[in-house]
Amino acid sequence: MTVGNAGTADADILRIANLTKTYGRFSALKSVSLSVRRGSIHGLLGENGAGKSTLVGMISGQRQPTSGTITLNGIEVQGHDVKEMEKAGVFLVTQEPMIIDHMSVAENLLLGIWPRKGWLIDWKRLRRDAARMLQDTDIDPGQRAGTLDAVARRKLNILRAMFSGGRVVILDEPTASLDVEARQQLFAFMRRLKAEGVTFIFISHYNDEILEICDAVSVLRDGELAGGSDDVGEMTSDMLSELVLGRGLSLFQRQRRTFGADEAAIVVEGVRARNVAVDAFRIHPGEIVGFAGLPGAGAKEFARCLFGLVHAKDGTMRLEPNSPAVKLPGHPFEAYRRGIAFLSDDRRKDGLVGHLSIGANMSLSSLPALSRRGFVDVEAEREIISRYFAGMGVKAPNPEVAIDTLSGGNQQKVCLGRVLATEPKLLILDEPTRGIDVGVKQDVHRIIDELSGQGVAVIVVTTDSDEMIRLVDRVCVFSAGSIVGELTGEAISKDRLRQISG
Repeated sequence: MTVGNAGTADADILRIANLTKTYGRFSALKSVSLSVRRGSIHGLLGENGAGKSTLVGMISGQRQPTSGTITLNGIEVQGHDVKEMEKAGVFLVTQEPMIIDHMSVAENLLLGIWPRKGWLIDWKRLRRDAARMLQDTDIDPGQRAGTLDAVARRKLNILRAMFSGGRVVILDEPTASLDVEARQQLFAFMRRLKAEGVTFIFISHYNDEILEICDAVSVLRDGELAGGSDDVGEMTSDMLSELVLGRGLSLFQRQRRTFGADEAAIVVEGVRARNVAVDAFRIHPGEIVGFAGLPGAGAKEFARCLFGLVHAKDGTMRLEPNSPAVKLPGHPFEAYRRGIAFLSDDRRKDGLVGHLSIGANMSLSSLPALSRRGFVDVEAEREIISRYFAGMGVKAPNPEVAIDTLSGGNQQKVCLGRVLATEPKLLILDEPTRGIDVGVKQDVHRIIDELSGQGVAVIVVTTDSDEMIRLVDRVCVFSAGSIVGELTGEAISKDRLRQISG
């Protein structure tokens, strides 16, 4: 980051000076100034609600600044709309790739600029241009876009921006939902494009990603520029965290618990499903167990079997020591009735109803238990909403606020409150802190730890090695659909988890 007028016009492709955005009396962004070097990867870091979305919204033309200037290649462009900014070479690539699944890769790549011969589309030229752009990417231009994996979909969106003339590409949390191997593929792709002169603004919640891929970094806090560096190599993770939070970060570390073989446990046996073959699994009340493995190794699939999201051909479960073994739930409703709750890794798709309030989302999974003869006990619902709105520490004036106005971290707290309100015996969390900032992440970890202290058994499926080290009592290692080993104590380390996750 270069503040003020430092740097040269040739070196800086983008300059922002005293950029401010207000909504009535509320200031979303307060006199932010920074510069982005040409042909660099510039990191943008900050808590949910720090002003990142507001800033890139103005850079990309989606929002207009209240005051301040945006200079691109020496020309002031503040006040331009999205089309004008794209024409100038600035493109925003959103977290969820904008792909039309039933079209081919080539058709998606040139979407909106298909070449024509008179009134007809020039399909031969379209395929030729697409093949040229996709060289060295291992992506087939004729492939149906809906069949692409997550990293290929992100590559396609970036290439589409470039083909449309993009020289400054803003990536909004592009690694969300990517595993370790896919993230490295994306980073290698970005480095290659950077070498060709493309400039990236890279938004992330993860310090390690900023330190690995970025050349420079700017940190926003409460709508203001908190600091940063022209050389990310001068920064450490602790330094970034302190800029993000405005204080030293107190990282959560669970005091690991151990359980004897003769202690009461939830027992699962003989599970067979697509990509799952687990002979036996035990978890004790109050225990937190992590599931680790390569994508498709069975960790996610087994977790979803336990909640009835994946059909199990065989398998039994015993939630209480003296209760009879029963088949695994065939449906999530059945799982909830038994005392099993599940938090999806995709809150936008599976965890939220965007047009409803915070309160309505929090009580959603509890409605069957609150209903009698088709009528909801409104007082009981209000009590649940009040308890979990306060208990989760959601930053909002009241539970009546629409959930789609919240930051990602606060939305995740609402999702967690929703599943906790069902008072589960077994809680399954799939990537519980994905896409939330480092401060909220510590809050979520403490909530999970406190919940286990109340006797809830917790399964955590995560690709975040730091989360695994700090949160779980033991790790089940998956391969080819089966549990092939366990890590406990000091064996739960970054080196061992990296080996497991590829």
